[in-house]
Amino acid sequence: MKCIATIAALAVTTLGLLAKEKEAAVPDATLDQVQWGEVVNDVEFDADALEGKVVVVEEWGVNCPPCIASLPELAKLAKRYDDKGLVVVGLERQNSTAEDINKVLKDARVKYPVMKGGSAPVSTGGIPHACVFGVDGKLVWHGHPADKEFERALKAALREVAK
Repeated sequence: MKCIATIAALAVTTLGLLAKEKEAAVPDATLDQVQWGEVVNDVEFDADALEGKVVVVEEWGVNCPPCIASLPELAKLAKRYDDKGLVVVGLERQNSTAEDINKVLKDARVKYPVMKGGSAPVSTGGIPHACVFGVDGKLVWHGHPADKEFERALKAALREVAK
Protein backbone atom coordinates (compact mmCIF):
# COMPACT_ATOMS: atom_id res chain seq x y z
CA MET A 1 0.00 0.00 0.00
CA LYS A 2 2.88 2.37 0.83
CA CYS A 3 4.39 1.51 -2.55
CA ILE A 4 1.21 2.58 -4.37
CA ALA A 5 1.03 5.80 -2.35
CA THR A 6 4.68 6.55 -3.14
CA ILE A 7 4.16 5.91 -6.85
CA ALA A 8 1.06 8.11 -6.86
CA ALA A 9 2.93 10.91 -5.08
CA LEU A 10 5.79 10.67 -7.59
CA ALA A 11 3.31 10.76 -10.49
CA VAL A 12 1.58 13.88 -9.13
CA THR A 13 4.94 15.58 -8.53
CA THR A 14 6.16 14.69 -12.03
CA LEU A 15 2.95 15.97 -13.64
CA GLY A 16 3.27 19.21 -11.68
CA LEU A 17 6.87 19.67 -12.84
CA LEU A 18 5.90 18.94 -16.45
CA ALA A 19 3.11 21.52 -16.25
CA LYS A 20 5.53 24.12 -14.88
CA GLU A 21 8.03 23.29 -17.65
CA LYS A 22 5.28 23.77 -20.24
CA GLU A 23 4.34 27.14 -18.70
CA ALA A 24 8.00 28.16 -18.64
CA ALA A 25 8.36 27.11 -22.28
CA VAL A 26 6.74 30.37 -23.45
CA PRO A 27 9.66 32.72 -24.12
CA ASP A 28 9.71 36.22 -22.74
CA ALA A 29 8.69 38.04 -25.93
CA THR A 30 6.40 40.95 -26.70
CA LEU A 31 4.34 42.25 -29.58
CA ASP A 32 6.60 45.27 -30.01
CA GLN A 33 9.39 42.85 -31.01
CA VAL A 34 7.48 41.71 -34.10
CA GLN A 35 9.10 42.92 -37.31
CA TRP A 36 6.24 43.99 -39.57
CA GLY A 37 6.53 43.67 -43.32
CA GLU A 38 4.71 45.38 -46.18
CA VAL A 39 0.93 44.79 -46.32
CA VAL A 40 0.14 43.21 -49.70
CA ASN A 41 -3.60 42.60 -49.56
CA ASP A 42 -4.90 46.16 -49.18
CA VAL A 43 -6.22 45.60 -45.66
CA GLU A 44 -5.68 48.47 -43.26
CA PHE A 45 -3.00 47.87 -40.62
CA ASP A 46 -1.93 50.15 -37.77
CA ALA A 47 0.55 48.66 -35.28
CA ASP A 48 -0.38 51.35 -32.74
CA ALA A 49 -4.02 50.20 -32.81
CA LEU A 50 -3.03 46.75 -31.48
CA GLU A 51 -2.72 47.97 -27.90
CA GLY A 52 -5.24 46.25 -25.63
CA LYS A 53 -6.08 43.63 -28.26
CA VAL A 54 -5.28 39.95 -28.51
CA VAL A 55 -3.02 39.55 -31.53
CA VAL A 56 -2.24 36.40 -33.49
CA VAL A 57 0.79 36.65 -35.74
CA GLU A 58 1.09 33.75 -38.14
CA GLU A 59 4.18 33.08 -40.20
CA TRP A 60 3.37 31.08 -43.31
CA GLY A 61 4.30 30.59 -46.97
CA VAL A 62 2.58 30.14 -50.33
CA ASN A 63 4.62 27.00 -51.05
CA CYS A 64 3.66 25.32 -47.77
CA PRO A 65 0.58 23.06 -48.00
CA PRO A 66 0.01 22.98 -44.19
CA CYS A 67 0.20 26.78 -44.19
CA ILE A 68 -2.37 27.10 -46.95
CA ALA A 69 -4.60 24.59 -45.16
CA SER A 70 -4.55 26.69 -41.98
CA LEU A 71 -5.47 30.00 -43.69
CA PRO A 72 -9.24 29.40 -43.96
CA GLU A 73 -9.38 28.41 -40.28
CA LEU A 74 -7.50 31.55 -39.25
CA ALA A 75 -9.82 33.61 -41.45
CA LYS A 76 -12.83 32.11 -39.64
CA LEU A 77 -11.27 32.83 -36.22
CA ALA A 78 -10.44 36.39 -37.26
CA LYS A 79 -14.04 36.99 -38.33
CA ARG A 80 -15.61 35.20 -35.34
CA TYR A 81 -13.61 37.09 -32.69
CA ASP A 82 -13.08 40.45 -34.42
CA ASP A 83 -15.69 42.18 -32.25
CA LYS A 84 -14.23 40.53 -29.14
CA GLY A 85 -10.80 42.15 -29.54
CA LEU A 86 -8.87 39.77 -31.80
CA VAL A 87 -6.53 40.92 -34.55
CA VAL A 88 -4.90 38.36 -36.86
CA VAL A 89 -1.89 39.33 -38.96
CA GLY A 90 -0.15 37.07 -41.46
CA LEU A 91 3.54 37.24 -42.34
CA GLU A 92 4.41 35.46 -45.59
CA ARG A 93 7.97 34.19 -45.03
CA GLN A 94 8.93 32.62 -48.38
CA ASN A 95 9.70 35.84 -50.25
CA SER A 96 6.79 35.30 -52.60
CA THR A 97 5.43 37.99 -54.87
CA ALA A 98 2.43 40.05 -53.82
CA GLU A 99 0.55 38.51 -56.76
CA ASP A 100 1.22 34.94 -55.59
CA ILE A 101 0.35 35.81 -51.99
CA ASN A 102 -2.92 37.48 -52.97
CA LYS A 103 -3.99 34.52 -55.11
CA VAL A 104 -3.66 32.21 -52.11
CA LEU A 105 -5.43 34.72 -49.84
CA LYS A 106 -8.35 35.09 -52.23
CA ASP A 107 -8.84 31.32 -52.42
CA ALA A 108 -8.73 31.10 -48.59
CA ARG A 109 -11.02 34.15 -48.15
CA VAL A 110 -8.53 35.90 -45.90
CA LYS A 111 -9.67 39.40 -44.88
CA TYR A 112 -7.02 40.20 -42.25
CA PRO A 113 -3.77 42.04 -43.03
CA VAL A 114 -1.06 39.91 -44.63
CA MET A 115 2.46 41.15 -45.08
CA LYS A 116 5.31 40.21 -47.32
CA GLY A 117 8.22 39.55 -44.98
CA GLY A 118 8.41 40.42 -41.33
CA SER A 119 9.07 38.04 -38.48
CA ALA A 120 7.80 37.03 -35.08
CA PRO A 121 10.13 37.38 -32.07
CA VAL A 122 10.25 33.59 -31.56
CA SER A 123 10.52 30.75 -34.01
CA THR A 124 10.14 27.01 -34.13
CA GLY A 125 12.27 26.89 -37.25
CA GLY A 126 9.32 26.01 -39.45
CA ILE A 127 6.05 27.22 -40.83
CA PRO A 128 3.19 27.53 -40.21
CA HIS A 129 4.00 29.13 -36.89
CA ALA A 130 1.54 31.17 -34.85
CA CYS A 131 2.15 33.48 -31.89
CA VAL A 132 -0.63 34.60 -29.55
CA PHE A 133 -0.02 37.88 -27.74
CA GLY A 134 -2.25 38.87 -24.82
CA VAL A 135 -3.82 42.27 -24.22
CA ASP A 136 -0.66 43.34 -22.37
CA GLY A 137 1.40 42.61 -25.50
CA LYS A 138 3.18 39.62 -23.96
CA LEU A 139 3.52 36.31 -25.77
CA VAL A 140 1.19 33.76 -24.19
CA TRP A 141 1.57 30.87 -26.65
CA HIS A 142 3.41 29.92 -29.84
CA GLY A 143 3.50 26.88 -32.07
CA HIS A 144 1.64 25.22 -34.92
CA PRO A 145 -1.80 26.79 -35.49
CA ALA A 146 -3.39 23.32 -35.79
CA ASP A 147 -2.24 22.45 -32.24
CA LYS A 148 -5.25 22.03 -29.95
CA GLU A 149 -3.61 24.40 -27.46
CA PHE A 150 -3.69 27.26 -29.98
CA GLU A 151 -7.42 27.91 -29.74
CA ARG A 152 -7.42 27.34 -25.96
CA ALA A 153 -4.69 29.94 -25.52
CA LEU A 154 -6.53 32.31 -27.84
CA LYS A 155 -9.82 32.02 -25.96
CA ALA A 156 -8.08 32.43 -22.60
CA ALA A 157 -6.36 35.59 -23.85
CA LEU A 158 -9.64 36.98 -25.21
CA ARG A 159 -11.20 36.72 -21.73
CA GLU A 160 -8.75 39.48 -20.70
CA VAL A 161 -9.93 42.02 -23.30
CA ALA A 162 -11.47 45.09 -21.64
CA LYS A 163 -15.17 45.43 -22.33
